[in-house]
Amino acid sequence: MDEKPSYEQLERRIALLEKKNGLLQKQCRSASKASIDGPDEKNIITKGKQAQLNLNESEGKYRILLEELRYRNIINTAIAKASSLFISPDKVDYQAILRTMGESIDVNRVYIFEITGDGQTLSNTHEWCAKGTAPQIEKLKALDAHLFSWWTDQLRDGKNIVIEDVANLSSRAAAEKQILQSQQIQSLVCVPIWAKGKKLWGFMGFDDTQKTRKWTEMEIEALQILGEMISNDLERNASEQRLAFERNQLLSIFDSLDGNIFVSDPHTYEILYVNKAFKKYFDHEVIGKICYREFHGFDSPCSFCSNKQILEEKPKIHRHEFYNPMMDKTFSIMDRIISWPDGRDVRFELAIDITEKKQIESRLRQAQKMEAIGTLAGGIAHDFNNILSGIFGYLQLAKFHILEPERAEKDLEKISEGAKRATLLTKQILTFSRHKWNDRRPMVVFPLIEETLKLLRSVIPSNIEIKNNIVSKAMILADSTQIHQLAMNLCTNAYQAMENRGGVLTIGLNDLVLGKDQLGHEKNLLPGEYLKLEVSDTGPGIGEAIQNKIFDPYFTTKKTGKGTGLGLAMVAGIVKNHNGFITVHSQPGEGACFKVFLPVIDSNVSMEKPTTKEDATACSGTETVMLVDDETDILISQEKFLTGLGYKVSSFEDGQSALQAFLSHPQAFDLIVTDMTMPRMSGETLSREILKIKPDIPIILCTGFHETVTRELALGLGIRKYVQKPIEVSILSKMIRELLDA
Repeated sequence: MDEKPSYEQLERRIALLEKKNGLLQKQCRSASKASIDGPDEKNIITKGKQAQLNLNESEGKYRILLEELRYRNIINTAIAKASSLFISPDKVDYQAILRTMGESIDVNRVYIFEITGDGQTLSNTHEWCAKGTAPQIEKLKALDAHLFSWWTDQLRDGKNIVIEDVANLSSRAAAEKQILQSQQIQSLVCVPIWAKGKKLWGFMGFDDTQKTRKWTEMEIEALQILGEMISNDLERNASEQRLAFERNQLLSIFDSLDGNIFVSDPHTYEILYVNKAFKKYFDHEVIGKICYREFHGFDSPCSFCSNKQILEEKPKIHRHEFYNPMMDKTFSIMDRIISWPDGRDVRFELAIDITEKKQIESRLRQAQKMEAIGTLAGGIAHDFNNILSGIFGYLQLAKFHILEPERAEKDLEKISEGAKRATLLTKQILTFSRHKWNDRRPMVVFPLIEETLKLLRSVIPSNIEIKNNIVSKAMILADSTQIHQLAMNLCTNAYQAMENRGGVLTIGLNDLVLGKDQLGHEKNLLPGEYLKLEVSDTGPGIGEAIQNKIFDPYFTTKKTGKGTGLGLAMVAGIVKNHNGFITVHSQPGEGACFKVFLPVIDSNVSMEKPTTKEDATACSGTETVMLVDDETDILISQEKFLTGLGYKVSSFEDGQSALQAFLSHPQAFDLIVTDMTMPRMSGETLSREILKIKPDIPIILCTGFHETVTRELALGLGIRKYVQKPIEVSILSKMIRELLDA
């Protein structure tokens, strides 16, 4: 089939036909003027007229084609212009689109209807009317679709509605005919508009209110093309609305969480998103800022940042706890790598504020410690009475041997040893009962376990045998207080299970290497070297039904008043806090065995060498020392000892009188030795005031026990030495000499 000629080709052909027609007319005129008569002349004229008729007929056909082509160009131009109005996605100007098509196709009204209410209602949403044509849009709202079933059935079947003369509509379309004639519509064409999933969204139409009309294929096709454009725009709008809804839905969920959520670029550290809960910590916008500056006040990336780890282990979730001093909050953190909409890998972090939970846990730990100390009180009293009995006994012997210096000196040595044993016992109690938590340092566990056994030995009934299988001397990163508490709780739990009928308590400490298979469900732990602390008993055992409950807080099988149910819960918390895990194996009648696994750190153990006795006279001097203590016996003994070494000593029984003396003659004193806990003015306050006047004076702060003033705080104030009472005067004199010579 031949292709239709183009617009330019038709114009050239018409011009050629006009030229030929002109030549024929000229020839015919010439022949009629000639004087030649006869059949030849008539034949020439007839042929010329026939040729002219043929040319006129061809020219007419070409002119019709040309007009059709011109009209098609007009329509195509209108479609192109209308499509350009869909380019801006923010707001499509439907009025301009309808006007463009209406003017190009020369109709009186162009409109869009939407079918709503699950196909129940028709509503005119957009309308353009030519000049002199009355608008109908306000009258065509919420029409009952059931009244126009002929119309809607055709559209649902995917058919176009083409009406050349409304007056000729069949009786099946009586309702449609009535409403169309009420709007003076003579002729119309409508096409369906589809939404996603081939659901009928509505329809679009052209009305001619002036005349009946035979609608051409190109006009119907133009309307269909425009309908497809509208359908695409509807789908785009629906997608945008759906995405906006989902985004707002997610934001609403994230902003309703108490947990703090933030997203950052793990390479540039730029903050990309924070939720409402996180924003409350800041009085300014943090999006686009650098996380380590905003969250921690650092000038460079945090040394503890997990970005590298989560990038290497993606998509694995990394969990840890972190205290932020800038916010004074402790957070339980979950972070991982997720994909951002632009395709890059970003850090997603959920941080739950567990500050209050930690404070409650601390109080619970302290309550449990007090319970344990109550259990140990009888044994502690027994040990102290034994120590004091020894001290009193050797004191009597020293008096008896006062005229025999060598024997008296040996008696005094025994008294000194007893005092040291009492000091060590006091330190053990303070270590166990102190509030300090999470002070992790490299430590060897076996000395601490042996100390625990010594503390327990006096309280464990004699019908319970203790077996010591402590072998490992491996080092772990741990809080000694927590490990002490862990061992105490497990051992106490074991001996209490056997105290009625006796048995064997076994405690072991061994090294082992665990692989992935041996770690089992402990997926957050890494394979490698572990220290195994094992505590077992030969008691009645733990029933299988309650084995999964024994680590729950407040769960206990003991009688009321015999326990808080916090012991094993604290054990589980301590183990988890040290990146370890715990197992229990028990059969009724066969006892129970608890195994704690803690990761070993790769470090050499540096054992402290025992101190050798030194000659006290080597620490003598002539400087002036201020002594401050509200205990007269301590003050007198230290004064006599230091005076005997040559020092000038000024003694004060309270901080206020000491400060007054110093204010009067600050240059008279070379060193201060002060007690911490004193009435009216503490050693800390005295030290602060003295250091304001003479910042370089050495101060030794002595304390029996104090909750708030720690070694770190004391040294931070400028105090040179922080020592625990009781302190031997020989050690004190050495310390004084070192500070004065520094």
